[in-house]
Amino acid sequence: MDFVNEIGEEPVGGEVRLLLIYYIARKMEEGVSAAVVNKNVSGLAFLFKLQGQMDFTKDFWVRQAMKGYRKAWVKKDVRRPVTFEILQGVIAQLERVCSSGYEVLLFKVAFLLAFFGAFRIGELVSPSKKVQGGLNYQDVKCEAEALQLYLRKSKTDQLGRGRIVRVYPVVGSVLCPVGTVREFLSLRPAGMGPLLVHSGGECLSRFQFGAVFAKCIRGLGLTEKDFSSHSFRIGAATEAARNGLGEEMVKKIGRWESKRFQSYVRPNLVVSL
Repeated sequence: MDFVNEIGEEPVGGEVRLLLIYYIARKMEEGVSAAVVNKNVSGLAFLFKLQGQMDFTKDFWVRQAMKGYRKAWVKKDVRRPVTFEILQGVIAQLERVCSSGYEVLLFKVAFLLAFFGAFRIGELVSPSKKVQGGLNYQDVKCEAEALQLYLRKSKTDQLGRGRIVRVYPVVGSVLCPVGTVREFLSLRPAGMGPLLVHSGGECLSRFQFGAVFAKCIRGLGLTEKDFSSHSFRIGAATEAARNGLGEEMVKKIGRWESKRFQSYVRPNLVVSL
């Protein structure tokens, strides 16, 4: 109604359609998100029906305008990558953030696997403390030269065919994922279920992963909102590309089957400590 008052005329008949399209265009110029405008248009649809009027939100041109708006409103993902340097810093912060040596080792394993395995957070840890998920203990095999991880299901494998992910050692580094996982397995409570569990057997949750990571990022003097759990996967692709690995190898590391991987390679967003 404020918008109608601003125009200064009460639209009638087909004029409502034009005004609605103009309203959508104005909101786009103002930078209002497509989700908010979609809610507003849904509210207008209710109002039209309530007043016994024609529902102009279902008009062909209005629907096309909203379709175009949704396509145009793609918020650019500007999350920064976790580089090898930042990974070192994050791991070093764990001694300050965690309450015990076991917790330090637990989160070290989680962060190293997230980076070197280019895992999505849902593939790695449980959804919550009470709901099991992520990698299972029985899906981890320590081979002579690598870790073999069986990924039962992923975003691009909804049918659950499963695939093998191999993570290789970083010789001579305290960030070696293979050596760290072996150390963790020697201390992990006995029993099947999720791989990443606390000393009492409770699942490491997605929330806990993000919360500890955020504390480490703040401890490094970096901006927390610039990073998320997905920054490990972004970092894996970025660092692979920065080290000269070709497209096919980058795709293999992150299990991408399309050009989608290109949006994960973000050398322009790398920040140094």
